[in-house]
Amino acid sequence: KHFRMIRYFGFLANRVCGKYLPKVYEALKMATPGPTPKLYFVQMAKAFLNVDPFRCVLCGARMVYTAAISGLTV
Repeated sequence: KHFRMIRYFGFLANRVCGKYLPKVYEALKMATPGPTPKLYFVQMAKAFLNVDPFRCVLCGARMVYTAAISGLTV
């Protein structure tokens, strides 16, 4: 209940987290987290929907993404 603002103070504060977080990881004997892999829409669609969003539903050829225009309807 009383820990709502903890990210603004201590070793998690934006001003000092780059300096203090490696020391915290070392004190707790934790491995420092590496970079997270980027996740794209195409990867998510293939994994969860089993559908390639760039595959044409009519001819099966590979489509090329050029632009996304908002406001258009089918």
